Amino acid sequence: MWIKVVILIVFLGIIASLASGLYYLVNDRGDSRRTLRALTLRIGLSVGLFAFLMLLIGLGVIKPHGVYPEQAPGDATQQTRPTS
Repeated sequence: MWIKVVILIVFLGIIASLASGLYYLVNDRGDSRRTLRALTLRIGLSVGLFAFLMLLIGLGVIKPHGVYPEQAPGDATQQTRPTS
């Protein structure tokens, strides 16, 4: 459960950083580097979240799954590929 909370907090931080970068881009007149700092923070959070997820997968804490989970063997709805 705590993993979901951490991921959600970091994801909300990414969105907040993106929104602040947009705000600074529109309202600053080129006098500050706040846009650059906000977008750098967003990239750092994104890379950190990706590394955290890869670490959790590597340790076996979470298990990734595909879009189409594997079907049970012998399932009648399982499609087979035609052989050439």
